[in-house]
Amino acid sequence: MAKIVSLTDAVAEFVHDGDTVALEGFTHLIPFAAGHEIIRQRRRDLTLARMTPDLVYDQIIGAGCARKLIFSWGGNPGVGSLFRLRDAITAGWPVPLEIEEYTHAGTSRGLRACRSRSSAAPRAPIWSGTRGASPRSAARSPAST
Repeated sequence: MAKIVSLTDAVAEFVHDGDTVALEGFTHLIPFAAGHEIIRQRRRDLTLARMTPDLVYDQIIGAGCARKLIFSWGGNPGVGSLFRLRDAITAGWPVPLEIEEYTHAGTSRGLRACRSRSSAAPRAPIWSGTRGASPRSAARSPAST
C-alpha cells in the first residue's frame, strides 16, 4: 500500500549517495523542491538522468552533488544558461562531471528501460567524457561515426 510522506523523508529514504536520479517535469512542473531537498541533504556522487537538463539540475551540479550526467540535449535556451554544468565539464568545478549524451530517442529508451528494469538501454553515447570535453574533442563511439 502506498503511503504519503514528507519530501524530506522521501529523499532521506529513497535517494542515497551514488544513486541514479531522474527528476522529471516540464516548465511549471520542474521538481525544484525535490532538487533543493537533495542539495539540503548533501547527497553526493549522484548520476543525474534527463532528456534536457534544466536549472534544477544546474543547481544540483553546482552544489557538488553530481558526478555524472546522462542527457540528450544540454542547450535549451528556454530553461536558462547552465553555467554550473559548463563549469563542471570544462573546469571540473565544483567537482568533475562525467557526461554521456544520447539522442532523444536513445535517452527515452534508456529511461524506459530503467523504469521497467530492463537491460535494453542504448549502447553507445553520441559523446562522453569529463573535464575539458567538448563534442569536437571527446572520443566518439563507433556507433556515432
